[in-house]
Amino acid sequence: MEKLLPFMEFLEKEAGFRFDIEKFEHRLMLQKYVFISKFFGFNPGYSYSIYLRGPYSPALADDYYNFADCYTSYENDYTKELGGFNTDKFLEVIDGKDAKWLEIAATILSVYDTYLKTFRGAELTERVIATSCDIKSATDAEKIRHVFEELKRVGLIDA
Repeated sequence: MEKLLPFMEFLEKEAGFRFDIEKFEHRLMLQKYVFISKFFGFNPGYSYSIYLRGPYSPALADDYYNFADCYTSYENDYTKELGGFNTDKFLEVIDGKDAKWLEIAATILSVYDTYLKTFRGAELTERVIATSCDIKSATDAEKIRHVFEELKRVGLIDA
């Protein structure tokens, strides 16, 4: 949890995301922000499993529920706690993205990260998209392909 508070302060100050524990969408978005941030060099150490709404960490949920009542603002310089995290690129990728986009992107990145160990090239692309479509079966396949291409354009996917 010691890395989560400075990350949340970063999200508030730099991305305009003020976490509200009472809002389901905020909890979902925080889960996805933390997951996606590891692809930019920030690793708070949470383990994830894949669920209907993409990668989810029960330990992360425990942490944000545990300090929800006392969270007001991080007292220290959060930038020191985020060493190695490419904040500029992260902000560029998440800028203007809604919860649905974050959910799709995190799902794709999770599947990609798993399949990268086994597949390459066109087969990797097709398997990542097909599996992501299976997980996100209520989402239009074209939307998933579009998010995949966005992630590829910004260099998070090399397929």
